[in-house]
Amino acid sequence: MIEEHRDVMMENYQEKYKKELYQQEINSNIHTLKGFFWIFVTILLLWLLTLVRIFIVDARIFTMAAGVSAVMGIPVLYIYKKVDLSKHWVKYVFLTLICMISAVIAAFLSFHAVLIYVLPLLLAVQYRERMTLWITYVVNDVTMAVSMVTGFYHGICDLNLLLGSNHTRDWYMEQWGAGTLQFSLEPDPVFTILFYGALPRAVILLAFTFVLRYISITSHEDAQRIADLTYRKETDLGTHVYNKNKYEEMIADYYLGVDRLAAIFWDVNNLKYGHAAGDVLIQTLSSVLYELSTDRRKVYRVGGDEFVMLIENPVETEIESMVESVSAALQEKNSQGEMPFSSAVGWAEGCGVDVRKIINEADAKMYENKTRGKECRK
Repeated sequence: MIEEHRDVMMENYQEKYKKELYQQEINSNIHTLKGFFWIFVTILLLWLLTLVRIFIVDARIFTMAAGVSAVMGIPVLYIYKKVDLSKHWVKYVFLTLICMISAVIAAFLSFHAVLIYVLPLLLAVQYRERMTLWITYVVNDVTMAVSMVTGFYHGICDLNLLLGSNHTRDWYMEQWGAGTLQFSLEPDPVFTILFYGALPRAVILLAFTFVLRYISITSHEDAQRIADLTYRKETDLGTHVYNKNKYEEMIADYYLGVDRLAAIFWDVNNLKYGHAAGDVLIQTLSSVLYELSTDRRKVYRVGGDEFVMLIENPVETEIESMVESVSAALQEKNSQGEMPFSSAVGWAEGCGVDVRKIINEADAKMYENKTRGKECRK
C-alpha cells in the first residue's frame, strides 16, 4: 500500500512538473514577444527622430530598415494570434526573426547598431533548453556575416565615423572616381569584412554566450534549489500534501482575502493496529485527498491523522460531492485490503475573512461525528 501510494504521488509530481515546463515555455515566448514589441517601438522612435533630423542619418536608408523590420514582424503577429505558444518550434522562429531583424538594422545602419547583435542572445538565454542559446548564437553569426557584407554595399559606411558624415559606399566611390578623394580600395572587401570584421565580432559574441549560459545555468540551479527548499518547507513528506506550516501561513495571509471558503475535516478512525498499520491508514486517506486536490482545493495535514481540505469559492454541492467521493474511494480500498478503514468528517462554509471560525466549526462537527461513531460501535 505504501509503495502504491508513493507511485501515485510520483506520477502526480511528474504531471505537475510537465505542466510547469509547459507554462514556462509559454511564459518565455511571451517575454520574447515583449522583446519584439520594444524593438519595434525603439526602431519607430529612432526613425521619427531621424525624420526630424535629430539624428544625422540618411532618412531613406533608415526608412528602408524600419520597413523591412516591420515586414518581418508580420509572422510574429500571426503566430501570436493563431498558434499555441507552447509549441516547441515557436521559440526558434521567434529567435531567428530576432536575429534577422538585428541583421537588417545593423546592415543599413552599420556602426550605429553594432550592439544589437547581443539582443538575440539576451532573449534566448531565458529558455530552459541550453541548445536554444547555442542555435541562436550560430544563427546570429550567420545573419551578422550577411549583414556586414550587405551593409558594406548598401548601408551607412563605417568611414562616416571618422568623417562625421552619413554617406553610403556608393557616394565615396563616386567621389573617389572623380578624384575628389584620394585613397586605395581593398581588392577583396568581402574577405576583409568576414575575416577582420565578422570573425572578431563572432568571437566576442561567443564570449557573451558563455557568460550568458553560465548565468542561465546558475539561475536555473538556484531556482531548483529554492523550489526544493520551498517544497520541503511546505509539504508533509510522509503524505505529500501540504503541512501545518503551509496551513498556518495560508489561513493567516491568503484565505482572508477569499470571497467564500469551505473547510472539510477528516480524522482517521481506529488507529490501534500499531505504527506501521497506522501509517498505511493515514497514507490511504492522504492519497485519496491528494487525488481530489486542485489549485482551488488544497489539502493540509494538520495533525497526526487529521487532514483538512480548504475550498476557495465552492460551487453548489461541491462540499457534499467531495465528502461522497472520499467515502466512495475509501470503501473501494476497504474492499481491496485486509485492514478495516474509516474516518470521521465534518465541514463548514462561510466568508474567507472568517476562515478560523469556519475551520473551528468544521473541526467541531468532525469530532461530533467521531464521538457519535464510537458510541454506535459500543
